[in-house]
Amino acid sequence: MLHLALALAALALDDVTPKVAAPAPAVPASLELGPDNADAWAAFIRPDEDERRFEQVGWRNAFWPAVQEARALGRPLLLWTMNGHPLGCT
Repeated sequence: MLHLALALAALALDDVTPKVAAPAPAVPASLELGPDNADAWAAFIRPDEDERRFEQVGWRNAFWPAVQEARALGRPLLLWTMNGHPLGCT
């Protein structure tokens, strides 16, 4: 019961105002790519700033130095591993 009360209190104190997202670019009128609508398609498929926020994370590419840094800073460590082709083309 105490956990529920603490969770509800945390929700009550949290800022729950929704973010106003920037309007998405309009889908190009013609579905076929051509010289007349190439700019519209480029604007439509290009990721916006919100979709590129992962690039601002200070990713590390060496495991042990990242472990040491996480310990020193008291932060968690996310280890992302995978097996196979990065695009799933196995």
